[in-house]
Amino acid sequence: MLIAGLQKMSLVDYPGRVACTVFTGGCNLRCPYCHNSELLDNPPEIIDISEFMNFLDKRKGMLDAVCITGGEPCLQGDLPYFIEAIREKGFLVKLDTNGMFPNILKGIIEKELVDYVAVDYKSSPESYIDAVGVRNWNMKAWVESLEILLEGGMDFELRTTVVSPIHTKSTFIEMRDFLIPIISKYGRKIPNYYLQPFVDRETVVFQGLSTPLEDEIKEYSALLSEITDKIEIRGL
Repeated sequence: MLIAGLQKMSLVDYPGRVACTVFTGGCNLRCPYCHNSELLDNPPEIIDISEFMNFLDKRKGMLDAVCITGGEPCLQGDLPYFIEAIREKGFLVKLDTNGMFPNILKGIIEKELVDYVAVDYKSSPESYIDAVGVRNWNMKAWVESLEILLEGGMDFELRTTVVSPIHTKSTFIEMRDFLIPIISKYGRKIPNYYLQPFVDRETVVFQGLSTPLEDEIKEYSALLSEITDKIEIRGL
């Protein structure tokens, strides 16, 4: 398990919980707006598992949960065992994933290893290549991951980092319309949907990206409201 980063406390990564956030190394995508580009290729290990478990022992009573993010955590072969070790210490677990590894996600959910899952919904299918930065993306796999969550009845969220010029009003209309037949099939809306305004940082490799206007993001939020039980804008 490659732990390439650790935020010792977060009040926003796990809704309603005090958590720490573990950043795993490596990702199969190359999103041009990625904030964690230093984690994409061969990042150094900053903490080993035993050291992290000792950290958790010292944080009992102060932390409710552990968020596992990346990079892409599902690339880590020992992810299920890592989660099991965390749960044995009494912590809730939230998993962040890009949704491209449904078989791994299914196994984790069937073993009831996670309490909450966040799946990136990056753009409309027609423009997903622009949002993920690679051509070998698999929308079918992403849909399968979503269906696993809808069928399982567990609490989860979709989240979209809103970036100009990647996202426009028409993009969100297409994203909404793509989801409607999927959620109709399961008779269930997306439990939680978060829009995250893009914030430029030194770790964002690609230039020329910007944050949409506040009114635009609110308009996008309104467009998605019919396919989710709750929609919020993080960081606005």
